Amino acid sequence: MTNSVTTVYLITNAFGTYVIYRYMNIFFDRTETDRKIEIASYLLYYFTIDLLFLVFGEPAINVISNLIMFLLLTFNYESTLKRKMIATLSIYMILMTIESVVMLAMQYFHINIASKNADLELIAALISIKIITYNVMLFLSNFKLAKNDVKVSSLHWLSIFVIPAGTLISALMMIMKVSYGNLTEVIISIVILFVINVFVFYLYDVLMKSYDEKMEKALLTQQNCAYLKQLEIIKQSQENLKVFRHDIRNHALSLKTLIDNNENKKAADYIDSVFKGIDYPDEYSKSGNPEIDSILNYKLHKSCKLGIKTEITINVPEKLNILPFDLSVVLGNLLDNAIEGASGCSKEKIINISAELDRNVLYISISNSFDGRLNYDKGSLATTKDSKENHGMGLSSVRKSIEKYNGVIEVRHSSHMFYADVLIYNQAYSAKTF
Repeated sequence: MTNSVTTVYLITNAFGTYVIYRYMNIFFDRTETDRKIEIASYLLYYFTIDLLFLVFGEPAINVISNLIMFLLLTFNYESTLKRKMIATLSIYMILMTIESVVMLAMQYFHINIASKNADLELIAALISIKIITYNVMLFLSNFKLAKNDVKVSSLHWLSIFVIPAGTLISALMMIMKVSYGNLTEVIISIVILFVINVFVFYLYDVLMKSYDEKMEKALLTQQNCAYLKQLEIIKQSQENLKVFRHDIRNHALSLKTLIDNNENKKAADYIDSVFKGIDYPDEYSKSGNPEIDSILNYKLHKSCKLGIKTEITINVPEKLNILPFDLSVVLGNLLDNAIEGASGCSKEKIINISAELDRNVLYISISNSFDGRLNYDKGSLATTKDSKENHGMGLSSVRKSIEKYNGVIEVRHSSHMFYADVLIYNQAYSAKTF
């Protein structure tokens, strides 16, 4: 093997190592991964595979070493041994299939370099394999995003084909015109194309991460507002109780006078007024569970201002195993949808809410009146508001949170009532992977 082929192999293998890293991200969650150890392990993989190739150059050794190194790389990530072995075999089979298809295609279509030089044909094959492998990885990554209800634009779907395909065509065109006099320049140009591809999609990943963080920040802000509202309710209730204790002797004397005078109706009215003074008008939920009470009281305070009649039945313990963040996502979005629907109803505006923990399963049911109009976007319900960019979370976010706990949601509607029924297992959440 000539020096030029070896150089291209080392360069494309560096790009291939990055592609393998991206494939691992498809199969595993990196939340608990030590970044420094992860980077070191991929560098070790690159140098080990290159060394074995340069020293032995045997296909059998390359196959065995890659399989072993792939499996070792999976130990960067928290998962079961079974999943690690499946990921190892799956990634290797994808790479081998692409390599076989490229080699067969070049033979079948008689793709030969103009100079009829075998080394240049091998260089073309190496570059084609890595770019197509990269393209398949991008497709699988975006498929995973779509599966997790992350909106992937049509422009991005197009770009994952156009950019790598353009790179491949450009690289092959340069190779077809190559000679030993300009081989170095061609290799440098191809390396630059590889780097551009990596940075383009890296920047897209950064933008996607920024979008996710923005959505999470919005949810946390909403949750914090709900907690502040709940603290306000608790503080006001304590103040009312303090006043009641201070005035209890006077209340008792007033009641005794009314009872002694057989003014039972006035006595009952007086007791009702005392209870009204103790209760805080914005405390709709009093289950004792701070997460559920806070989000319900926060949302229903808004619905009350819109003139929506609310009926609520909550029977849950003070502590659940479900993360507060997920409870906020589920209840917050379903209540937002219910308030949006009921507020636009020209007839009676109603929201019915029930939540109950039974045999370690949390059942949530929310129904609301609506005007009978529903928008569907590609088979899914969509907001009827004009500012759709601010309502991108909706039912897809609810489903995502529910599925963490192997739960389900069912939505249905009649002519003027909309129903959302949720079942969530009260279990601690553990990160799942693709």
